[in-house]
Amino acid sequence: MKKVLIFFLISVFPALLYAQEKDPWQPLQQEAKKHLTRLLKIDTSLSNPDEIAAARYLYKQFNKHHIDWDIFIPAPGRANLLARIKGTDPTQKPLLLISHLDTTPVQEGWTIPPFQATEKDGKIYGLGATDAKNYTAAYTALFTWLADQPQRPVRDIIFLATSGEESGSDTGLRWLGKNHWAQINPGFALNEGGGIIKDKEGADIVFAEAATKQYMDIKITALGTEGHSAIPTENNAVYHLSQALAKLENFNTPARVTAPARTLLNAILPLQDEDGKTTINMLLHDEHAQNRQNAAELMAQDPFFKTQLKDTLNPTQVSSPADTGSISASASAIINVRLLPGTDPDEFFTSLQQLFDADENIVLEMVERPQTPAPAPQDGTDPLFASIQKTADKLLPGAITVPGLSPASSESELLRKLGVITYGLGPDMNPLETNTAHTADEFISEADFYNQLKFLAGVVFDFAYGKDLLPLAVAASAPKTQPSTQDTSALKTAQSN
Repeated sequence: MKKVLIFFLISVFPALLYAQEKDPWQPLQQEAKKHLTRLLKIDTSLSNPDEIAAARYLYKQFNKHHIDWDIFIPAPGRANLLARIKGTDPTQKPLLLISHLDTTPVQEGWTIPPFQATEKDGKIYGLGATDAKNYTAAYTALFTWLADQPQRPVRDIIFLATSGEESGSDTGLRWLGKNHWAQINPGFALNEGGGIIKDKEGADIVFAEAATKQYMDIKITALGTEGHSAIPTENNAVYHLSQALAKLENFNTPARVTAPARTLLNAILPLQDEDGKTTINMLLHDEHAQNRQNAAELMAQDPFFKTQLKDTLNPTQVSSPADTGSISASASAIINVRLLPGTDPDEFFTSLQQLFDADENIVLEMVERPQTPAPAPQDGTDPLFASIQKTADKLLPGAITVPGLSPASSESELLRKLGVITYGLGPDMNPLETNTAHTADEFISEADFYNQLKFLAGVVFDFAYGKDLLPLAVAASAPKTQPSTQDTSALKTAQSN
């Protein structure tokens, strides 16, 4: 028996290794990982991003695969890179794969070097690992791989790596839209945003970003009496500012159900227990406005649902011009505001001003106003969303695919204003946990990165080729159990006790 077992292992083990080596996705995954680690080592952080170096790395990859490219340089050190794979049918509108080269500045608190692409415990650490060098790396690997295939896509596939997304896109997409759009001119686009919300018990949710909140910055300044810090004063600007910030913290914005939020809530309704279904139905269908508002307030106790139902605001910077030995005549803070589509920025700003009508020491100033009107959200009735749905059905059988509202902003808003049907697709996410983007020790799980690459590739295969160039369907498995009253779904509504 022992000899038979040894023979079995000798015979089968090499076969298992061979099967693993023949994983058709492995070469593409390793290529994408190579691009990610190399891009992470290039410092493209604000305020002086070396985008030229990142663009140079990318076009050298394109040269290896005989891909023509164009570079657009709006200012010294800044760069936008464009490339195209031609399709066979010029009547089909092109598909754009877009990401940005720049990152936010290095935040305080990094314990791992932000530009070394450190691999640890199945994670890849580095500034931009999730925003958005993972997208640039995945698109680069996929784009060069597609260029080498004998099959040509039906429609053009465009690669675009942009400048300055983290600082308003004035050197990137906004500038390209004014100066070079005729050379790009896609009909559809895949961008950052969204992601896969995994649920161990219920259905996974493919959250395709179909709209973004509007970005606005407001500066609040408190006035006081300047002087020497050794002499107490009752008119201290810093105290005035702290009191004003406390008032803003308690400012309760009204709830509103936008079209993307309504779509999301209807999609997750079957996942809820009875209390959750009651809350959602009350919010969406109750004839009494106060009951709808009560349901919204209950759901808004959850941070994610608050982003879906309310305009939100957070102080991000606090400053005072005085040194430590002086009392300043003023102190200020920047309040970052994220407005729901359809919220009037001027009306919202006026509502904040009214909080301080009786306080002559407080002055508000709008330092960055969103461009209005906000573009209409995608509604999921277009062919690109159909390809997203098909890919989800292959990779995540039983998943719910929904066009959703991103709490953050992106260049998708600019693309939609240019008439481009745009969705954001990202890696696995949990909206109830902290995202590492814009934080110290930013990382992406290697497994999540590969899953992101496969999902993006699947959408491109279906939409641009009409067939899978690599296998996507997963083996059939036991269906997931339906959520019970003990379900801990990532998108379970807040419950009343």
